[in-house]
Amino acid sequence: MNEINVVVVGCGRVGSHLADLLSSEGHRVAVIDKDPKAFRRLSTGFKGIRIQGDALDREILYQAGIQGADALAAATDSDSLNATIAIIAKNKFRVPKLAIRVFDPSDAEIYRRLGILTVSPTEWGASLMKDMLVHPELHSKLTIGSGEVQIIELAVPPALAGRPVEDVNVPREVMTVAVTRQGKAVVPYQGMLLQDGDILTLAVSATAMSRVEELLSH
Repeated sequence: MNEINVVVVGCGRVGSHLADLLSSEGHRVAVIDKDPKAFRRLSTGFKGIRIQGDALDREILYQAGIQGADALAAATDSDSLNATIAIIAKNKFRVPKLAIRVFDPSDAEIYRRLGILTVSPTEWGASLMKDMLVHPELHSKLTIGSGEVQIIELAVPPALAGRPVEDVNVPREVMTVAVTRQGKAVVPYQGMLLQDGDILTLAVSATAMSRVEELLSH
């Protein structure tokens, strides 16, 4: 794995954990925060650099190595500050990879249109809790983006046994990404027939959960 230079702005719970993860994988990490006490959240094994100051200050950004950064993540408590820092990194310093945390879902969509990857705990958490309440029979394995796509598992309904895997798929809504049979997972192929006891791993659009419910109703 190639090492990359990453600037993390905000050393709160998310920023510090992200910095620790990146550092543990051998990446070069610089963390910026106004509060010197925030750096206490970093693990004792953190090998990056800590920079106290305002990330909107050009000198602070230069100290963090923004001019040679491969990526920047902004995880402060302010949506507007995170977005501003990302825009500066993109337009002024040409940082190729950007990711920000955004609490307001309406803001998240605006920043995505600007080409900035966003993580919205509000969207993600609400979507996941909704699925837990409305679709408890589905085992969610992974949420992609801010909840727009779910990776779920479910047992093949008896009525679908003997039918081709294509019968499960719905273009742009439901896609079978794996079939687990007798404990072994395979990527499905055209014409593959489902068997009783198979476990399906599906990529499902958040707006298409009713399609999966139809499968279960069989």
